[in-house]
Amino acid sequence: MLIIFYFSLHTFHISLFYRIFAEINLFSSMSHRFYIFFLTLMMLVVCLPADARKKPNKYDMKRENASSIPLIDPDPINRKSKPDSSPRVVKDVSLRGGDAGGQQARRQRSGVQGQFPQGIDVSHHQGYINWVEVARNREIQFVYLKASEGSNYIDDTYLSNLREARRNGLKVGPYHFFRPGVDADAQFRNMMSVVNPKQIDLIPMIDVEVTSRGVSPATFHARLERLLELVTKEFGKRPIIYTGKNFYNKHMYGGRYSRYKFWIAAYSFEEPMLYDDDDYLIWQYTGQGSLRGVRGNVDLNRFVGNHNVKEIQY
Repeated sequence: MLIIFYFSLHTFHISLFYRIFAEINLFSSMSHRFYIFFLTLMMLVVCLPADARKKPNKYDMKRENASSIPLIDPDPINRKSKPDSSPRVVKDVSLRGGDAGGQQARRQRSGVQGQFPQGIDVSHHQGYINWVEVARNREIQFVYLKASEGSNYIDDTYLSNLREARRNGLKVGPYHFFRPGVDADAQFRNMMSVVNPKQIDLIPMIDVEVTSRGVSPATFHARLERLLELVTKEFGKRPIIYTGKNFYNKHMYGGRYSRYKFWIAAYSFEEPMLYDDDDYLIWQYTGQGSLRGVRGNVDLNRFVGNHNVKEIQY
């Protein structure tokens, strides 16, 4: 029925044009050809679907071009915020305290809290942090602060957060965000320009969650291994490596980094499983946690199995 209506409508339009031309006497020999051309043109315009008549804009073209780009795993995401999403994301997990019944219910729902030692990692993204309030939460047993990134970035909240967190009795460690496209020695010098080994309580963490365009896997691993060796030599202990589950399974499994402890990010209800069934110490289970003393969302982490804070003490 829709097809019959569609062609009936266009037949009416053609008949209308015919009558108009007949009334104004345009069927002379000189105008006959013009009429045929005009009628044909109008039939094409009227009969074309609306989408075909629409002029493509730059946004349509971008969407069309984007559809041909292969999808890439969402893990990791820069800025150490939301790596390795899962369909069952643990959102708004609270460690605020002061509500025993609510705490127990949340623990049962999330399946990630309870007897396991908890910790947070923060950077300038969290802004001002009230470390007095954070320290009042007995579940928080370790804190990692972003110190540096690449070869020329220093987190401007590192020193103040370090001072206030330790002043309030919290155990603190620094982390450096690894950039594969940057020379490892330059990254190490940048890290050591702000991190003083005498002022930390926990071993350093190297945040590994991105690759770089134009950097081969061989170069990626060579630079990462060089940075890890430099940090190990300087601190006398091997750093812990933070990465997402998907990133580990794609780039780091197979025993190449078996000498190092791992901190795995995966936002799900269950502890993540690695391809090579490798052991790891810490699980970052949400990037949308809630903690009194910290504005907005904060990364929440816990130890797995029988691992504890003693294993990362400096």
